[in-house]
Amino acid sequence: MKAPRPKVLMIAFACNPAGGGEHWLGWGWAEQASKSYDVTLLAWDRFEAAIQTKAKETGVRAVCVGVPAWVNRIGDRNTLGRWFRQLIWHRKVLRIANQLHSENKFELVHQTTFHTFRIPFLAAEWNIPKIWGPIAGGESCPPGFGPWLGKLRTSEAMRGTINRLALAQPGVQRSLRAADALFVSNHTTLDFLPEHCRSRCMVVPPNAIRGELAPPPERASAPNAPLKLLFVGNCVATRAMPLVFDALKQMPKSIWNLKIVGSGAALADWKYDAARAGLNGNVTFTGSVPYAEVARHYAEADAFVFPALRDSGGSGVLEAMSSGLPVVCCDWGGPAEMVDEQSAIKIPVKRPDETIAGFARAFERLQAQPAWRLALGRAAFERARNVFSWERKRELLEKTYGRFLGLTR
Repeated sequence: MKAPRPKVLMIAFACNPAGGGEHWLGWGWAEQASKSYDVTLLAWDRFEAAIQTKAKETGVRAVCVGVPAWVNRIGDRNTLGRWFRQLIWHRKVLRIANQLHSENKFELVHQTTFHTFRIPFLAAEWNIPKIWGPIAGGESCPPGFGPWLGKLRTSEAMRGTINRLALAQPGVQRSLRAADALFVSNHTTLDFLPEHCRSRCMVVPPNAIRGELAPPPERASAPNAPLKLLFVGNCVATRAMPLVFDALKQMPKSIWNLKIVGSGAALADWKYDAARAGLNGNVTFTGSVPYAEVARHYAEADAFVFPALRDSGGSGVLEAMSSGLPVVCCDWGGPAEMVDEQSAIKIPVKRPDETIAGFARAFERLQAQPAWRLALGRAAFERARNVFSWERKRELLEKTYGRFLGLTR
C-alpha cells in the first residue's frame, strides 16, 4: 500500500498561473510542491478562475480568499495601499488557515509570496516546520547615486531608515525567529536581516524559466559592427538608465545603439535624459509591446543591459539569459545573484564615476570582441537552463521539506 503523501499548506497572496512576475512564481512553487506533497494553497481571489483551472490539473487544493471591496480600492492606488491590503489579507488568511489546520493536520507550512520580509509570516507560530520565502526587501540604493534616480532621489535616500523600521515590526521579528528555514532572494537582503536568523537562511533567487529551453540560434559576430544593446522591463527610476546614458555618451555613436522596451513611471524622464545627453539618434524607446513580440527584441540584440541600483531579481535578466544574451548589470542586489563572471559583466557600484566608466569599458569590449561576447551568451543560456529551471527549485523544496519531515528524497 502506498504511503500517504505529507500534507503541506502553502500561502501565496501573489498567485496567478496565467500571470507574470511574483504572481506566476507564487503558482509555480505550489505546482512543483504538488508533485511530491499533498498541497493546500491559500491565495488571493483576484485570479481565482485561473488558479482553480490549474489546481484541477495538478491536484492542488486551492482556497482563494478575498478582502472587502474598500480594501481592494485602497490597494489598487499605490504602494502603501498594496501593503495595507496584504496585511489585511494575511490576517484574514490566518483565521482560515487555523481552521484548515485543525481539520487537516498539516505537516509543514510555507509562505512563498509576496517576496518581502515586510509582510509577517503569521502561521510561523504553529508547532510544525515553517518555511518562509523567497523573501527580499532589504535592498537599498548605494549611497552617492541619488542624481541618477530622478524623482525617487529623496525617497530612496530614506529607504534604509524605512527598511529598519519595517524590520522592527513585532510581527516581522516573531516571524524571523519562528521560521525554521528562510529562502532569501539575494545576499543584500541576507546581510540586512538580523544575525540570529542567518544560519537558517539560504540564498534562493526567486526567478524561474517557463518550460523547456531550446538553444537559441547562433548570433552574428561581424567584426566592427555596432553593438546592439537592449533593456526590457518596467521603466522605474531605481533601474537607473541615466548611468548607461552617461557611459554611452563617452563612446562613438557609430559603434553602438540601445533599445529600451517597456513603460513605467520613469520613461518620460529617461527620454529627456537621453535627449539631454545627445543620444536621441542611437536610443530607441518602443514603449510597451505584446509579450509575444519581446522574443524578437531579444533575438535581434547583442547584449542585455540592466543597471538596477535596487532590485530583488529582474525577470528581464533571466529572459535575456534564456535567449543567449550576455548581461551587463550592477554588482548589487538580485541581478548580481542571477549571473556569474562567465555569463555577464558585473559593474561595481562603489562610486558613480567608477560605475559609469565600468559600463563604458564593458560596452567597448563587447563591441570589439564579438567572439568573447558570443561565449558569454552561450554561458548565460547554460546557466539559465541549469540553475533556474523549476526542476532545480523542486529539488530544493524536496531537500528542504524532507530535512524537516524526516524524509530522504
